[in-house]
Amino acid sequence: MKKSVKGILSLALAFTLIFAMVVPASAAASTSADTKAAALKQLGLLQGVSATEDNFELNRAPTRVEALVMLIRALGKDAEALSVGGTHPFTDVPAWADKYIGYAYEKGFTKGSSATTLGTGAANSDMYLTFMLRALGYSDTAGDFAWDAPDALAKAVGILPDDVDTENFLRADVALVSWAALEADLKGGSQRMAKKLMAEGVFTGDDYGKAIELVNEVNPTPVSVSTLEALKTALADKGTKAVDINAVITVTGELTIPTGVSVTVNRGNDLHIEGTLTNNGTLNVMGADQIVSADFINYAVVNVRGGGKFINNGAVNLLPAFLNDTDDHGPIGGQLRVFDGSATNNGSVFLKAAQTNTHGGILIVAEGPFANNGVVIVDGFQIVIANAFTNNKGAVVINNTYICTRGAGGFTGDGTLSGRPVVKE
Repeated sequence: MKKSVKGILSLALAFTLIFAMVVPASAAASTSADTKAAALKQLGLLQGVSATEDNFELNRAPTRVEALVMLIRALGKDAEALSVGGTHPFTDVPAWADKYIGYAYEKGFTKGSSATTLGTGAANSDMYLTFMLRALGYSDTAGDFAWDAPDALAKAVGILPDDVDTENFLRADVALVSWAALEADLKGGSQRMAKKLMAEGVFTGDDYGKAIELVNEVNPTPVSVSTLEALKTALADKGTKAVDINAVITVTGELTIPTGVSVTVNRGNDLHIEGTLTNNGTLNVMGADQIVSADFINYAVVNVRGGGKFINNGAVNLLPAFLNDTDDHGPIGGQLRVFDGSATNNGSVFLKAAQTNTHGGILIVAEGPFANNGVVIVDGFQIVIANAFTNNKGAVVINNTYICTRGAGGFTGDGTLSGRPVVKE
C-alpha cells in the first residue's frame, strides 16, 4: 500500500512539475496580449467589444468584419472612417460596420472573398497580416507578397512577432500584430507607423511613451564577445538571446545563430565569414553614428570571403547610419559584402532606409554569387551586383531605391522583382 501511495504521489508531483513549467509560458503570452491591448486602447487604437467595455475578448477568433474594424482603429482612422465612410460592393456586411468596410474597401485594405461578398467567417492570420501589409503600403497586386502567404514579408518588416499564433489566430494575436506595427516602417522606409500617427495627431509622443511604459517589454541583455571562441560559447548557451560583436571576428569552420537569438555587429567592427555561417535568428549590421571623420567611419561590415558560405534562414538587417547631418559621407550604412564566397537567402535581407540615401543599408555582390530564395527589401542605399544575383522562383525582391549591375554582373531568375527596375551601369 505504501509503495502504491508513493507511486501515486510521485505521479502527482510529476504532473505538478509539468504544469508548473507549462502554465507560466501560456500565462506570459496571455499577459503580453492583455497588456498590449490595454496600451492600444490607451492610445485610442483599440476598443473593447463595446464602446463602454474594456473586455477585448482576446481568446476568440475575430470575424473578417471585426478584423477590418480593428485594423482601421489600429491605424488611427476610426473617426475618419465613421465620418467619411465609403462604398463597397459586399452584400454580407452588417449595418453597424458599413462605413468601416466602405472605408477599408476604398483604401485598398480589402478586396473581399468574392466580387460581392466580404466573407462572414473568421479572419485567419493571412487575412490580418495582408490587411496590415497593405496599410503599410505593400501591394500583393504588384507582387510584393502573396495574399495567402504573407508571413515572410510580415516577419521581415517586423509585424509578425514570435508569440503570434498563426495556426489558431485570435483577437489576442490581432493585438500583438497591431502593437508591433507601430514600430514598423511604411514601405520605402519614409516613416515609422507610430511617427505617422503622431504627425496626424492621433496621439502624442508622451502618450506613446506612457503606452510603452505600460507594456514594459524588457530587451534581453546582450552578451559582448570579441573572439570567435567567445561567440561560439555564447551561441551554444541556450540562455543567450542577444549577442554583441565588439571586435573584428573571422568565422572559420561551421557556426549557427539559433532561432530566437539576435546577433549585432556593432559599429567599427567586421564579421568575416571564411567558413560557413548559418543564421536561423537575426543578424543586425550597424550603420555609423556621429563619429565620422576623413580617416574613420564607424559602420559595421559582414564580409563573405576566402571561400566562405553565408546561409540566411532568418533575418538580416543592414541598418542605417544615425547622423544628425545629411552630408554625403559616402556609403556608411551597415553592409553585407560577398567577395570570394557565396550567400544564400532563404529568409529576409532588409536594407534599411536613412535620412540620406548613402546612409542606408548596402549589399554588394562583388566576386561571389548571391542566391535569393526569400525576401529582399531595398529601402536603403543600394544593391551593387558585379557577380551573379539569382532571384529564384517564389522569391521576391522589393526595390524601393536602387539596384544596379556592373561589369559582368547580372540579375536573373524566375522570382518577382517589384518596384524599380535593375539598372545597368
